[in-house]
Amino acid sequence: MVFPRPEPLFDRLAQRLPPLRVWAAVAGTALLGGTAAIAFHHAWAGAVLLLAGFAADGMEQALARRDGRAAMPLLPFGLMLALFGFALADPARALAAMFLMFSLSVFTLLSGPRIRLIHWLAAAGLVAACFLSDHFSLLAYIIGIACFVKAGQGLAVRA
Repeated sequence: MVFPRPEPLFDRLAQRLPPLRVWAAVAGTALLGGTAAIAFHHAWAGAVLLLAGFAADGMEQALARRDGRAAMPLLPFGLMLALFGFALADPARALAAMFLMFSLSVFTLLSGPRIRLIHWLAAAGLVAACFLSDHFSLLAYIIGIACFVKAGQGLAVRA
């Protein structure tokens, strides 16, 4: 089964943009702002800022692919920042947030520096968690288990 990925969309957009190198700064600023908004119980504003940060990071990666240069993806870092914001907002969610943070760390470490589909699914899950904050723990455990399963599949292929 083939899932649609956002990279082709960003690649088509990057062809129409001038080669400005500000997307990484925009992404970092938006992700930090989204984390602060979530931590201070403004989940709707946090969702908008997270979406802006994820989109800006996608544009930075597309411009880097177009120009043939290497760019450090901020998406895994932004996901972990958002999880920290959720843990600060409600300490009862800290265990679920740290489980997802650990699973994303393991997956990112084992998958290399490229952004994978599971990163985009985790990003979509965290944006959904901003709107459905009562179900954050359930979403975090489901996404975390998916990360561990995907990391295990990657290890099994290498062996």
